[in-house]
Amino acid sequence: MTPIVLIDSSAWISYFLGQPSRGAQSVKRLLQAHRVATNAIVRIELLTGARDEAQYAGLDDTLAGLHGLELTPAVWRRAERLRFDLRRGGHLVPLTDVVIACCALAYDCQLLHLDHHFEYIAHATPLKIYRPTE
Repeated sequence: MTPIVLIDSSAWISYFLGQPSRGAQSVKRLLQAHRVATNAIVRIELLTGARDEAQYAGLDDTLAGLHGLELTPAVWRRAERLRFDLRRGGHLVPLTDVVIACCALAYDCQLLHLDHHFEYIAHATPLKIYRPTE
């Protein structure tokens, strides 16, 4: 089975803006291969940025067709501990990023991002970062 990839809003935004980045190109390829996952945090981050009702509805429809990863109590407990450990190590990582990373860890999927905070997390955990080959 081909693994799914949780895409952080940082990569989604690059994709939606049509930026010529490897992250945006990866989002497109992963969508075509039906390998994209999302969760409630990413959905909220993306839907909050909608310009109007029509864009909100379009985004909501797009996101509804993806693999949905639930934020279970175990994900939240892991996030509590990880954020504590990161802070003690000198890295204050936004709560949303920690929860997104813990969700990817819980579901054993890769994470596509354009946000340096996830690199701190990957050094402290077995988080698998999706790295485009092209």
